[in-house]
Amino acid sequence: MARRKKAFSGKVNDVDLRLMRVFKAVIECGGLSAAQTELGVGRSTISRQISDLETRLGLRLCHRGRSGFYLTQQGRQAYDYIEQFLNSTEDFTTKIASISNQMVGKIEIGMIDFSMSDTKNPLVSSMQKFQEVAPDVSINLMTGSPNEVERGVIDGKLHIGIVPDYHRQPSLDYVALYDEDVGLFCGGEHPLVDAIRKNSPLTEEDVCKHKLVHRAYFESERLRQRKQKFPVGSTVYQTEAVLALVRSGVYLGYFPRHCQDTIQGEFFEILPEKFAYSTPICAVWRADRKHSLMLQDFLQLLRRDLF
Repeated sequence: MARRKKAFSGKVNDVDLRLMRVFKAVIECGGLSAAQTELGVGRSTISRQISDLETRLGLRLCHRGRSGFYLTQQGRQAYDYIEQFLNSTEDFTTKIASISNQMVGKIEIGMIDFSMSDTKNPLVSSMQKFQEVAPDVSINLMTGSPNEVERGVIDGKLHIGIVPDYHRQPSLDYVALYDEDVGLFCGGEHPLVDAIRKNSPLTEEDVCKHKLVHRAYFESERLRQRKQKFPVGSTVYQTEAVLALVRSGVYLGYFPRHCQDTIQGEFFEILPEKFAYSTPICAVWRADRKHSLMLQDFLQLLRRDLF
């Protein structure tokens, strides 16, 4: 007769929290081997820690071995609950600290790539000032597409998002930070590079014959109409990919003007009077989430740095 697994008692201690964080890191890294660097321990240690968590929860969370690493159905469900639980413990720590006016905890911020290099972005200045008054608070940054950042805020993984104001989610609050100036560029040995160097006259029709890098995520109707004039050359999510494809000389691409100051390679802006535009960049957060004093102070600094 098979031995029945011991059911989870519902009591969670510090060891359980550590094991849950290990399990979460393994999932986010994509396996035990990939998580070794993140966790700073060997594969065998990580495997033993997951086994300990499985024993504690009375569940088979994953398969690991020569066939690779993958979650069981129970493991997928447990991961969702563990992630929610760990997020709630961090929120609890932050809120308790705020009662005693102690600035401790984490602020998770998501943003689109290449946004920090824009001198108009107040985020860097706000972080510097906040660290002076709250040195024990960790500010963590991640980059992603606008959709990924907004989804992270909605799901509670991120406290604040920095995204273009393409469309607004009803569950989020938005405040405009600055306008990002965007131009149409060519590079490498693209035919338009030679025309620009020679100061040859160009028309909008001449430019729109060439293939353009498009974005894979939702953009405003105005931007979609602007880009529909071009043949689709490639579809990407990140600005870095746009820069690489434009630098190759194969495609034209839209990207923020400030990127020219931070990357290697020669780029040429095409007919700015015809193709350039600006996009509002906003800070977003969940409208229904009660902010800790720590987060309120940071948002206040962010708004103050707009002026």
